[in-house]
This record gives sequence, C-alpha cells and structure tokens, in this order.
Amino acid sequence: MKKIVIIGGGIAGLSAGCYAKMNDFDAHIYEMHNLPGGLCTSWKRRGYTFDICIQWLMGTSPDSPYHKIWQELESLKNKYVYYNEKPWKVFLKGQVIDFYNDPDRLASSLKEIAPEDSKIIDELSECVKKFYQINQISLTKPNEFLTLFDMIKMMKEFIPLMKFVKKYSKISIDKFTDLITNPNLKRAFKYMKLSTSIEDFIAIPFILSTRKSGFPKGGSLPFAKSIEQRLVQLGGEIHYGKKIKKVLVVNNKATGILLEDGSEIEADIVISAADGYHTIFQLLDGQYMSKKIKHIYNTELLAPSLLQVSIGINSELSSEKGFVEYLYELENPIVIEGKNKKCLLIRNYSFDPSFAPQGKSTLTVTFPSDYSYWEKIYSDKEKYHQEKNNVEKGVLFALEKVIPEIRGKIEVVDVATPVTLNRYTNNWNGAITGFARPYFLNIPRTLPKLKKFYMTGQWIGNTGLADAAKSGRDCLEVICKKEKKEFITTKL
Repeated sequence: MKKIVIIGGGIAGLSAGCYAKMNDFDAHIYEMHNLPGGLCTSWKRRGYTFDICIQWLMGTSPDSPYHKIWQELESLKNKYVYYNEKPWKVFLKGQVIDFYNDPDRLASSLKEIAPEDSKIIDELSECVKKFYQINQISLTKPNEFLTLFDMIKMMKEFIPLMKFVKKYSKISIDKFTDLITNPNLKRAFKYMKLSTSIEDFIAIPFILSTRKSGFPKGGSLPFAKSIEQRLVQLGGEIHYGKKIKKVLVVNNKATGILLEDGSEIEADIVISAADGYHTIFQLLDGQYMSKKIKHIYNTELLAPSLLQVSIGINSELSSEKGFVEYLYELENPIVIEGKNKKCLLIRNYSFDPSFAPQGKSTLTVTFPSDYSYWEKIYSDKEKYHQEKNNVEKGVLFALEKVIPEIRGKIEVVDVATPVTLNRYTNNWNGAITGFARPYFLNIPRTLPKLKKFYMTGQWIGNTGLADAAKSGRDCLEVICKKEKKEFITTKL
C-alpha cells in the first residue's frame, strides 16, 4: 500500500485524506495546529463559541452539484441545517433595508424603498438569477482529464452565462453603486463591501444567490471534525502539532517531509494542502516553479485578511431564522487601524442555540483588515495589545449604541487580528481566501520538474469550502490515474 503524506489538515487536506483512504492509499495528514479545519474553525471562551468561517455552505441542498461530495465525506450526516431568506439586513439612520436571496422578492422589496432605481434594481435581480444558474452547472472532472466532449458540454452550459460573467467581473461595487440614485440604497451598497472578500460587484449577486446554501448546526469546527471523523473511520491518520520544515526531495522526486523537531517522514507521494506561498518558497526553497507561478505570487492581489471582535452577552437576543449579516450605520465613526469606520458588520448566532449557554448570545463584529498594519506592531507586544484594546473599546462603544439592550451584559470579548490568523493557519498575509480573483488564474496542481508532489486547496484557485473539498477529491482522482488505479468514492 503506497503512503501519501498530506501537509495541512484544512478542508482540502481532510478531503484529500478521505479520498486517499477510499482508494486504498495509506493516508497521513500532518497539521501544525491541534485541531482540524484550518480556517474552517471556531473556538470557545467561557461557554461561548466564536466562529470565523462558515456563513453559508454550498452543497447543503440535495439538488446542489456539491452535495454528493459532502455525502461522500459524510460532513453533513445527522446535521441540522439552518436556511435563511436574506444574506444582509442593513440598518441605516431612519431606514432598514432587507436584501433577500429570492431575486423577485429582492426586486419588489428594494423598489418599495427606491422606485426611482427600478432599472438598476431589476439589473441586480437578473444578476442573482444568473448566479442561481451558475450554481447549478455540473461539476467537471479534474482539468487534466477534460476531453473535447467534456469541453463542448461545459460550453453548452456556460455559454449563455459567459456574457454576464465577462461584463460584471469588470465592474466594481463602487462603480455599480454610482448608478444608484436613492441615497439610502446607495449607502447600503457601499456598506455591503464590508462582507465581500473582493471589491468586484459580482461578489454581491453571488452572496445573494444563497437560498439553498445553509448553515450547518454548530458551525465551522464541528463541520471540520465530521470530516476528520470520516477520515479516521476510513483508517486514515491525522497528526497534530506537527510543523513541517521542508519537503524532502531526491532526484527531483518528493520522498517525504522533514518536521521541525527533526523527524523525517517517508512517503511515496506528498500533497500540500497548506499555504501556497509557504509551500513553494519555503518548504521547497523556491526551486520548483514556472515563470507563470512566480508572476502570480509577485503580482496578483490577495484577498483581504480579517479583524474580528467576538462577544459573549448575558442576554437572549432575537435574530433571524438563519445566518444573516447585520450592517449598522454608525452615527459617529470609530477608528480601526487608523481609519474611520462608519458601519459595523455584526453576526448574531442566536439562531443556533449551540453557540452560547441558554439565555445568552454570541455576536461577532468583523472588518476587512490590512495584514501589514498588524505585522508592523506585532513585535512590540505592549503596542500590539494596546491596539487590540483600542479596537475592543471602540467596537463595544459602537455596539452598545446600535444594540442598547446589551449594555452591562457583556461577559466575554475576544479580538482576533490578521496576525492571529497567520499564527494559527500560516496563511500568507492572513489572506482568508487566497488570491482575490482565483478563478481566472488557472494555477496548476503540480510544480515543474517535481515528481510525486501535488498541491490542493485555495492557493490553486479552489476558494470556498465546497471547492476546497472538490480540490482534494480532484487531486486524488489525478493521483489514481497516475498510479493506474480506478478512482472510487466509497470504501469497498
């Protein structure tokens, strides 16, 4: 039985491990943290759960193309899934605007507020409908296996949507917002940029098209643990607290990994589901890359990192039925990272009772963040903690203004900075989804002249949890082909 060593226990790594075992490889995952999931994680403080990842999960609905992957990984087995009817609820001064994920209801609701913008509202609604069509496009084979027939089939599904994608991928949220006349609707769109990882307008209809993408009860870490459990049941192993120093290479062939404690782990095949930059430039010393790969890492924009303030409140707050992002316009801006912030993005997890003790509530407030800002002050621990305290004070002051009933009931506050994300996940510059526009990069899963080595996950363009899981699956399908094995997706 050939041995596969997988670097990183995030969703892509866990997926790769599961499919490796389904195909009779000896699978071992080495993870630097003491928990599975990577960025798909949460943590507890005094009984409160603070989540940093799942908002809505593609593939929870049986009619989603991704559903079969979650079935194969048993990640949703016996899990209740919460569905919502609106991804965003925006609280402006004197106006509340609901953004529904039903395109027709979205249009009628927004037209009641801004009839003068009916044309642009209809355009938004049509964009959401187009994304619902895109979400139903069949999953493809790994790129390496696409035949001419496959390409023709893909084109038939995608050609009617190509004009839409081409047009709107070139429009920024700011440019689209400039077309809006109603001042309240214009401000609402401006604030929604807080929850997109890119500034392209196309992110907004994409997030709005989440009617059948739900939130699994318990959130990110229990979801990741369910895939870990599947791995273990299949006979795979995950080794925690194991930081990798180098990928071992002999005659341009990956032969294993070197751990920081000096241990050498032999392998017939090595898969990196870890950070792409760290893998290529440090674990492999930059020796195996093409001009294209070098150009991508030198020039492409990264997705922003994240600053999150998590709060445990001794009060049962009301909420929508499922995951909703609440955007509150502030009467007085607060200063975060030296910049005025005029809006709070709040996530209220009261819809899921597992997030807080009975009668209590968990909230998080998040901001897109500049990794370099926090990296510069991190070496000065006193300054770093003082800045975290300033963030906490500013957020709590603003939070008590927009939700007065929490005043005097805050029990726990936890501030996670981009440096925190980097420390626990090793993600380059704390980027939460890798590159800002990964789908246009076509990054290969193998490196030039390096045999028996593969990459998987968000740094080869598979951003989002569903795509990360598919990336691990695709990687094993490619390996099976190379090893002249039939690829199977259940344990025989």
